[in-house]
Amino acid sequence: MPLTRKKAFPSQYFNQDDVRAGPIRAVIADVRIETVRGASGEEEKPVIYFTDSALKHLVVNRTNWDAIEEAYGPDAELWTGKAIELYHDPGVRVGSEVKGGVRVRIPRAVAADGEVWTWEKVLAEARKVNLSEAQVKEALKAKGLKGYSPTKDTAAAMSLLSAEAAAVEDIIPF
Repeated sequence: MPLTRKKAFPSQYFNQDDVRAGPIRAVIADVRIETVRGASGEEEKPVIYFTDSALKHLVVNRTNWDAIEEAYGPDAELWTGKAIELYHDPGVRVGSEVKGGVRVRIPRAVAADGEVWTWEKVLAEARKVNLSEAQVKEALKAKGLKGYSPTKDTAAAMSLLSAEAAAVEDIIPF
């Protein structure tokens, strides 16, 4: 195997070469502020760690932060357990130069059968566990959602309702 720059100087952080072959889906384990070395010396930056310890860490820029915040809310401590997808974007600018880089998007959340839950489907499932629309909205707000997007929030709704269903199943009426 040839000795390449990547092998000679391995990095603990994701870069565009790590995602050129295709997107990587990962689950956030933690977000920390750390000192990292950048183009202008050492800087304090947010760094995402993933539940899969074999994955590198992601130094988060403002664009990627905004993408995660839009989906999961402004409190990074509440991002734990949330899925993101890292992908290569050849149009990323560094200063005035287009160099390419790693971008983040929220993976399309689908049910096991490939179904995306519409709001009507969420409410139908909520009725099965005796939750009102107001209770569902409040629970989703507590998870950091500002609204409901079927392509982004199906997993959150499924998680909420499966937890409610489990609680209902624990109660055996006589």
